[in-house]
Amino acid sequence: MTTYLSSERGYIALITVSIIMAVVLLIVISASQLSISESEMALKQSRSAESFYLASACAEIALEKLKNNLNYGGNENIAINNNQCVILPIEGTGNKNRIIKTESRLNDQYRKIVVKLAQINPQTVILSWQEVANF
Repeated sequence: MTTYLSSERGYIALITVSIIMAVVLLIVISASQLSISESEMALKQSRSAESFYLASACAEIALEKLKNNLNYGGNENIAINNNQCVILPIEGTGNKNRIIKTESRLNDQYRKIVVKLAQINPQTVILSWQEVANF
């Protein structure tokens, strides 16, 4: 009878250890997946911010070119630190009421900027500078 109780206790201990190991394994897998997911979100957020700053830099370049030459029409790709942004065709003519549109893409992160100008020279008057979802 002692042998029977001893082997029964051994099975109970083995099953208990197996259950505890399964729970620990599930916790470790869940924590790993959460960590990977958080890393991916942080990377996307970083790329999104980079893309925003790239589109903004492109708008600054377009504004400078327009200030130096009122006939500047945009419609060009600009390389900044091995990345590309686009200055779309500039809307309007002359010194007043012009619109600059730029966009950038880093991996899967797209950002678009629209700058509305009331006047360019002698002093630049910006009505709005905003990020938009679509033009």
